[in-house]
Amino acid sequence: MKRMFSRALLLLSGIAVLLLSACSKAPEQGKHIPKTAALVLGINSKQIQEKLVTEGLTVDKLFEAVQQKDTSNEMAKALKEAENSGVDLKGDVFVAMVPGDKGNGYVMAVAKLKDAAKFETFLKEKSKKEIKAGKDFKFMEDEDGAVGFNNETIIGVFSFDANKFGGDAYGPENDPFAALGDSAAPAAPKAPEKANAPEILDGLFHLKADESVGTIESFKAVQKEKGDVLFWMSSEQIYAFNPGTPSGVAALVSTNVKKLTAGSFQTAAVHFENGKIKVNSNAYAGTEMKEIMKKYPMEKVNMSMLETYPSDNVLGFVLMNFDLRMLGDILKLVGMDGFANMGLAEAGITLDDVLKAFKGEFALIGSDFSVVSQPSAWDSTYKTTKPQAKWVFNLKVGDKAAFEKIMSSPRIAPMFTKKGNEYVPNEGLSGEMGVSISNERILLSSDAELMAAYAAGKGKVKLDEGIESKAKGNVMSMYFSIEKMVNNIPAEEMKVPDSVLNDIKGLLKDFTVATEPYNGTSQKSTIELNFKNEGQNTLVQLANFTQKMYSYYLSKKKEDEAAWGEPAIDSAAVAVPVDTTAAAVAQ
Repeated sequence: MKRMFSRALLLLSGIAVLLLSACSKAPEQGKHIPKTAALVLGINSKQIQEKLVTEGLTVDKLFEAVQQKDTSNEMAKALKEAENSGVDLKGDVFVAMVPGDKGNGYVMAVAKLKDAAKFETFLKEKSKKEIKAGKDFKFMEDEDGAVGFNNETIIGVFSFDANKFGGDAYGPENDPFAALGDSAAPAAPKAPEKANAPEILDGLFHLKADESVGTIESFKAVQKEKGDVLFWMSSEQIYAFNPGTPSGVAALVSTNVKKLTAGSFQTAAVHFENGKIKVNSNAYAGTEMKEIMKKYPMEKVNMSMLETYPSDNVLGFVLMNFDLRMLGDILKLVGMDGFANMGLAEAGITLDDVLKAFKGEFALIGSDFSVVSQPSAWDSTYKTTKPQAKWVFNLKVGDKAAFEKIMSSPRIAPMFTKKGNEYVPNEGLSGEMGVSISNERILLSSDAELMAAYAAGKGKVKLDEGIESKAKGNVMSMYFSIEKMVNNIPAEEMKVPDSVLNDIKGLLKDFTVATEPYNGTSQKSTIELNFKNEGQNTLVQLANFTQKMYSYYLSKKKEDEAAWGEPAIDSAAVAVPVDTTAAAVAQ
């Protein structure tokens, strides 16, 4: 795509990426996005504007600051040009990814227009392309897409080849069936036909109400939450991006995967709050998956697995509780259970044995993170640094008969000596790790001392305030202390000035995930990224932090250029997120 046209197209997605806001009346959500979309990203510009202005921060001020420090900054220049382009920089923006019938997928961006005449002039000047007339809209074509507009709306459509991103799903190098001797495995698909952008634009401008994503219940629900950013995904349509035409066993698997993903959606609403970024996510199961989830309901996590961990310096943990037989039903539904049993046959066990043997109730806990200096293995006079942490993995045993069958199988039995209900690893098997296996649970740990203390069950964990209460009552809980990790990395390893180091250490606190039981309609997860400063909006904190890091990058770049006598290579650049993303959009 030519540079001048790229800059014009950049304005569409740049509005969303840069969060150019202060929205007046937002466009009707989903009005121009087809219900066949696979992904939708939306920006609530009005709310974002209000949160920035509350702290005296506006997008104009941000880019004025950037341009003062770097007059060559392309994004700052593009913003200035955009102000006179006719684009409504105060409107909401939606970006969607839509698969086609023959692999000819496309990415679309929808934005608001305040002056169609100005925008038409802007496109002509920047692209040197002909502006053509549609039914009741105008458009400009490029080899990779087109931009269309009427008096109120701009829609950009750009061709998308899924093969370039994920590889040929049925190509010979990625064929999962060739290794199994499937002579009917499909050949690599032909390159997908390129989307007819003008034709697609016409359809999007005249999309009927019942053809839009706005009629889908999961999309309606995420809109109602009024997040600063919304995300919506259709698993069924994501799978539709595969342009291959499978046959034989692959065709059967493909058909069954479609059954599994049909009617399945994932949504997320992002909220920039004081002291934290909160994401409310919902997973909506399709008909087939609903039946499996009803058959094997997930249970709440076992808090005792965490509570008896002997440490007051926990770095993080993952707790989960689900019935492994759920995975078995999924494999059976997609027709892969036979392959799994073929692989396990040599060990003398079956898939059902494995699924019955373990409950799916487990905990992974880490603590006492540090970075230690030690002599190099190659040169004792040279010091190297190595991250260290203590950890325990605890997995509950389910059906004891199935578990004992696995432990006595020809592949597993030679590794252990059974003593009562314990399976003791033979010499040299576990190394420095602690290993304790019984017909009740499997315990693995970083060292034998921690293993003994945890297995005794007399320890008591000490967590930061509020973490334990967030973990209770969920089917999956996760916690990670960013603060503890960063604070335990030596300053000399960070290789930045103290002022920058203090900014880095003073930003983030921790990260948590809590997944609730399935409620019959959806399964909700709450994700929180907590900041150390609880009194200021996180969007403002990120903007200020980015400015500081960008200033440091520019000053470091000048130092390097002065030292080497030539422009420095930006290999270690601390890039500004808005520039990085926008540049990617323009390519």
